[in-house]
Amino acid sequence: MRHWRRRFGVVLLALGLLVASSAPVTANWSAPVPTASLWDIGDQLVVPYLPNNETLAGTGPWHGTVTVANASNFPVTVDIAKADGSLITSVNLPGNGSTTLAAGTLFGTNPGGGLLLTGREQGGCAPQAVQEFTKTRGTPANTADTIALPVPSGVNVTQVVVSQGTTLYASPADYTFSQVGTTLNINWAPAGAEPAGGSAYSVQVAYDFPCRPARLSAAVKLMAPAPSTNGRTSSTHLMVSGYAGLSQAGAVGSTLVAPIAQANYNGWKTVLHVTNVGNTLCSVTVKLYQHPSGTQTHTLTQAVAAGATWNLDLVAAGVPNNWLGTARIEGVGCQLTASIDRIKPTQPWGAPVNMALTNLALPVGALTSTVYVPLVFQAYFDWNTGLAVTNAGGGPATVTINYYGTNGNLITTKSLGPIAANSMDFDYLSGSGGQLAQAVITSTQPIIVSVDAVKYTGGGADVGQALTSMGINGPLTLTPGLPMPLLRVPLFQKQGSSGNDNSGIQLFNVGGAAATVTLDFSDASGAPQPPSPLTVPGIAPNGAVTIYAPTQAPLPADFQGQVRVAVTAGGPVVAITNNVNYDVQADGSAAFNVATGQRALRVDFGKVANKNGVDTIIVAQTVDENGVQMSAQQILVQGPAGLTITTSPASTNMFGAATVLVKGTNTTAPVTVCWDLNTNASCDATEPTVTQSMSWTP
Repeated sequence: MRHWRRRFGVVLLALGLLVASSAPVTANWSAPVPTASLWDIGDQLVVPYLPNNETLAGTGPWHGTVTVANASNFPVTVDIAKADGSLITSVNLPGNGSTTLAAGTLFGTNPGGGLLLTGREQGGCAPQAVQEFTKTRGTPANTADTIALPVPSGVNVTQVVVSQGTTLYASPADYTFSQVGTTLNINWAPAGAEPAGGSAYSVQVAYDFPCRPARLSAAVKLMAPAPSTNGRTSSTHLMVSGYAGLSQAGAVGSTLVAPIAQANYNGWKTVLHVTNVGNTLCSVTVKLYQHPSGTQTHTLTQAVAAGATWNLDLVAAGVPNNWLGTARIEGVGCQLTASIDRIKPTQPWGAPVNMALTNLALPVGALTSTVYVPLVFQAYFDWNTGLAVTNAGGGPATVTINYYGTNGNLITTKSLGPIAANSMDFDYLSGSGGQLAQAVITSTQPIIVSVDAVKYTGGGADVGQALTSMGINGPLTLTPGLPMPLLRVPLFQKQGSSGNDNSGIQLFNVGGAAATVTLDFSDASGAPQPPSPLTVPGIAPNGAVTIYAPTQAPLPADFQGQVRVAVTAGGPVVAITNNVNYDVQADGSAAFNVATGQRALRVDFGKVANKNGVDTIIVAQTVDENGVQMSAQQILVQGPAGLTITTSPASTNMFGAATVLVKGTNTTAPVTVCWDLNTNASCDATEPTVTQSMSWTP
């Protein structure tokens, strides 16, 4: 059984260790930086919980699908693993392609759980930029040793470092190297020094064409009581909900904050799904804080095995009826991720019933004091939105909410607070105007926001709908010299003979100038579909625009695929996407936060623990927002005095890769690699940067 858990560790820069044979042990790439938001396209995504024929809050059975979209322009393979890292399956996706997998396919007859998604480029590239081999010196002296390189034909070795203990061999004085196909020859014919026959020595190599980081996004769609195989819903379903998969950095932590929890409060019941994606058993504590005081009223504990999910039903756990508040999920030293289902099977005043909402609990360290809300309903065809603002900080929070019309004009400003630590407050954009709006929320403390939209009144089949999204923590990480982050919608559907699921995208310009966006629609095969490219100019600052599938006449019926949104002027832009099907018996609505992506730097630090005076190979790679490598980019490697850094600055090759050598003597020191965008020979605070502790010992 293959295990992938290690790739989702909190520290993604793993130690490259020496091995006793010619098989390489490789160091992991760093996570691509910068990260535009918690919802970020990347090569590692987390799905906290996918139900598989399970009862939740007395309803169901609940099923799920996960749609994985390749946001790269080149083919990738996606490894889908359980939360313990054990591989379930791998799927191949063409450039801009997508696929949907059902929980039953992934888990069989077993209960559902968390998923880890890891993408890697297909084709003739090196899986790691730096590899190390241990080779036994042959006999007689002055002969050559050979190493079989585990890379496709056509990948070339660009750098070799040969050492034995603290002895660093020089080329061409001691040896030369050459490559024939996938065989590396270390020729000891020169008259210099060489290892003794039969002794082991180390060979570090760097490649010219390392695989590019896969750029993935994901949407999780939940439905009851019937399963779905393709993410489509129908009249066989009673309720639908959903959420977006997150980047590893945005999903996993030892302390998570849930924005809202309810124990049969006006009929709403909450089930927390806490998944341990770490390597060991974790003692998890859930602390419940009651609204409005923020007083801790309950402490619930559970030992959660590696890869397991704790499904905590608040009512079943004894939390009294009509309890309302927030939750903090803690596991000291643990790697946790969590989703929250809120289901309304009953209604104090009768109807409507069978409504469902799904939120995410986010790492406390990832929360900020600014939050963007792309879509607010104000009595819009009887839809209304409520904001649940939770104070995740250590002191009282004063909150300001600015509501804007789609034209960017300020509608009103609201104030909340002071909100006690761990408590929450609500706000509604009241009135009967019937409009769409958006909001910017600022706070004196870090906050997490649940954006709940419901339709309790009106006529027709759409009464009893509910959907929720997460407020988008900002401000977005913007890097001078890089384009605005693009947006990737992994699941966009249009009605047709396959069903009446329809998607809409709400694009919110949070910048100070008018924005222009261009949308490209790709079906599951990655093929572009009309109306691509669709250009939408003139989105006002603080304004918004809606792209709704049924109104896009050129878009084929039954379309299911992804949408790429590039910000070509102004911005930045944030977004959510809604998905509705009024054929569903009760609640057929769901919402998903939209992933962002930027040009990115990632680094392979090679052998981070080396011997005194021995070079370590570092490779940096630059890619654009679609994952395509970028050549002729300046890379800097910096460290404290005492380190010898060779060939910095370096320029990336045609494959976006640059190689630098670093060595030290009896020291452990931080080594910083940056993408010197302005070519000023300095790692500026605004430039993409990765730092790793490295050591050289006797």
